Formats: sequence, structure tokens, C-alpha cells
Amino acid sequence: EKLVAIKTILPKFAADPRFQEMFLDEARIASRIEHLNVAQIFDLGEEHEILYLAMEYVDGEALSKLNRACQRKGVKVPTGVVMRILADTCSGLHEAHELHDGVRALEIVHRDVSPHNILVSTKGIAKLIDFGIAKARSRVGNDTNSGVLKGKIQYMAPEQALGRSVDRRADVWAIGAILYHLLAGRPAYEGDNQLATLHLLGSGRPPVPLPDSVHPAIRAVVRTALSHAPENRYATAAAMREAIEDAMVEAMVPTTTSDVAAFAIKHLAERTEKRRQSIELALAAAAERRRVEE
Repeated sequence: EKLVAIKTILPKFAADPRFQEMFLDEARIASRIEHLNVAQIFDLGEEHEILYLAMEYVDGEALSKLNRACQRKGVKVPTGVVMRILADTCSGLHEAHELHDGVRALEIVHRDVSPHNILVSTKGIAKLIDFGIAKARSRVGNDTNSGVLKGKIQYMAPEQALGRSVDRRADVWAIGAILYHLLAGRPAYEGDNQLATLHLLGSGRPPVPLPDSVHPAIRAVVRTALSHAPENRYATAAAMREAIEDAMVEAMVPTTTSDVAAFAIKHLAERTEKRRQSIELALAAAAERRRVEE
């Protein structure tokens, strides 16, 4: 027996053909990706007319929750931990970007890389999730809704925010935006409202420089990733991973997945224990149901 995570469409949208098609598209795209740093999809099914995905269960929390837990304690996520998580996320992204159908590239772009969609396991392994709005050449669902922005604007590349064509370099931008946010404690671009943020993104102006306390090598990585013109960014997520790894060495913050695990366990211990207890209760209840049925 194996624990899995089950993802479903919310019941109120379950009968909506558009949501069903998006869900099936996610299954088609994400099920092809087999990489340590991407949460794996095992199966697609339907129960009581509700579609579901059976996915790898990741014993951990989103990077956003780790960051919030630290903020509540007045602690900053160490630079090395941030960079290790994002370097490994780049590895998973590169695998997705490079996928072929045997003849042609699938041209997958995640389009929603954010701290909410990067899980950090109790073993310190980063897992990218949620390809629900991913772009791919093979995607059959309707990819555009007039007036609707897909993704989280704080981590959205300018071309994506402005509704232009995107490629893998939009995901490179997102990694840079996450790195900036976690290092500076604020988003790279943030206006008083979404429209103001869009204006800032489209202006072509670079974000406010990172604090001098951030090592120059790390500032250089962020600056390249957040270049307004896609051609000035890292060409691939693999290239950005290499740049992050080199910057970690230069800044003397070498960090392993074991280091990430130790930090996450320390600051997420309470949430981890509550989750473990919830699972134990659910398993006990399921066992009791089976016993009664038998």
C-alpha cells in the first residue's frame, strides 16, 4: 500500500467542460514528466462523475508556507537554503521544457512557477507541482480567456503579463522573481493594485537593486533572470541552475538537500506533526470502514 495525493476539480466546477478539459490537459502534460524535482502523476480516473489525479504524495509544505512560518518567528530563510531549493526546481523545470513526443518538442511552459507551487519535502527535496495552466504545443484545451491573467502576477514575466507569446524563459523569470522576493522580503515588482503592477512590469525598468548584504554573484544571477527582454535571460532553466550553483560557491553558502531538510523540519515541525496525525486518523477510519464492510 502506498500513500498518494488526490487532486480533483472542485465540485462546483466538476461539470464545467472547460475545467474538465484543463484538468485532462494537465494530466496529458504532467504525466509525461518523470523527474525527482517534479511531483509525479500516477493515474487519472473518475469517481461519481468527478475527475481525479492520483499523484505522488509529498510529505512537506509549500515554499510559501515555509517562508511564512519563518516570518512569524522573525527568522529569514537562509540564502543557501533558498538557492538550493530553486536550483533543484530549475532541474525539474528543465526536464519539463525538454520533453519531446518522440519527434518534436512539446514546448511546455509551466507559467505558474511560484512559492505556492514548489513543495519542500521533509527530506529537503524540492518538488514542482501544478501544471494546470501550463502551455504546450499539444494542448487541446482553450488556451486563452479574454481579460483573464493566468498565473500569479508577482512572479509573471512581462511578456506573459502583457498577453504576448511565451517560452521557457518566462519560467526562468519566475525563478528569478522568487529568488528576489525571498532575498529582499518584497516582490521585484509590486504596485498598489494589479493594474499598477502590470504597468511596472511592462515599463522595462529593472527592479530596485537587492540589498548590499546580498553577495554580488547572487545579485548578478537575479539581474540576468529578471532581464526585461527574454533574450537577455538565461536561455534554459539548466543554465540558470548552473549559475545558481556557481553563485552559491562564490558566496560561500554551499547547501545540500540535507541542510534544507534540517531547516524545514526545525521550522515546520508543528505542521508536520499535525499532518502526520491527520493521516493516521484517516487511515484508522478507513481500516475501520473496511472491517465493518467485511
